[in-house]
Amino acid sequence: VIDGVEVEKSEVCAGEENLITVRAHTTNGTDDYLHSVIGGHTGSRVPLRIWPDADGSYEVPVISVFGQNNVMRQIEVPRYTVKACKPERLVAITHRLLPNTADEVELAARIVDVGIKDDPDARPFKPASYTWVFDDGESEETAAPFVTHSYERRPQTSLVSEFLLRVEVRGDAGEKLTGRALLQIPNVIFQNFAERGVVTLLATPMPRFPRQDGDGVVRQSFRLWHHRDAPVRIDTVTAVRHYIQASNSSPHEQASLGLAEIPPGQGVDVAVKLDTRGEPDVFTITYFLEGTTAEGHPARGTFSLMRPPPAPTKQSSIPVTEPVLLAKIKRAREILAQDFVTDEDIWRLEREGKMADL
Repeated sequence: VIDGVEVEKSEVCAGEENLITVRAHTTNGTDDYLHSVIGGHTGSRVPLRIWPDADGSYEVPVISVFGQNNVMRQIEVPRYTVKACKPERLVAITHRLLPNTADEVELAARIVDVGIKDDPDARPFKPASYTWVFDDGESEETAAPFVTHSYERRPQTSLVSEFLLRVEVRGDAGEKLTGRALLQIPNVIFQNFAERGVVTLLATPMPRFPRQDGDGVVRQSFRLWHHRDAPVRIDTVTAVRHYIQASNSSPHEQASLGLAEIPPGQGVDVAVKLDTRGEPDVFTITYFLEGTTAEGHPARGTFSLMRPPPAPTKQSSIPVTEPVLLAKIKRAREILAQDFVTDEDIWRLEREGKMADL
């Protein structure tokens, strides 16, 4: 049942944000499964932008609310005035999940000239700082137009968690721009317990990517944790080895991580290793944990230690001949003091402005 729709502003310029919020409930006590789509954007709180046609008309956005088993109700967004004016500038927020993380997100802000681009005498906007509000009680200020933030400790009380992101960009002359975006993260941990009665054990790699030492041993630590309020007893730990040249993996073997339980809160750190010289055919060891909560619920989790890819060589690589890319690689190596750099390294330095003159 759709209870109501709130519209932040009664009138906006074309392309200006207007926060639309929908409130709904179920009649069978399954509110935890509610999820919405507003004007083609997922979420129950969407900063909506409308760009009218040349004659000023526009299609009225529709709100769709879904319950368990995708039972749907629809309603139009209440009409508000979209004027012919344009905001001088907009701030667009994009987000992406960082590789090899559970729920660590990178946010990036981009300033888009709209109305101001038609004014040849307009003063350029030079960002001086970015203040990020993550909608989970935390915020951060940066000099660069991007930031990373972890949502892995968010409450697992519904099928989807929503966070209304906000960034305030201050210019060097004191001017201010604001942008918003809605981030939705599915809660698999909630779903596992609600539908299967299984408590999920999580593993956070530290560092994010494994490293191989000079002795040929890959070492990595993992923080094991869970969302329960009491310790989870670990009953069995098994490991499976995956081979480079074989399609089949090894059978499950008993393994030891040196722990009898995983405490609540921060959890516990474990260290694992793979000797690539002693086991040259193994590229991954996957650990499986099974346990029991204080209430008697089964608990399960898994994590993998992977052999890093071999360092690039002249023989195994395609030479870079494009002058600008070559210059970026050389600069990234100098700045990061690394023999090898990745696309992600170069991308991050580009957004920090370290490649602007190339």
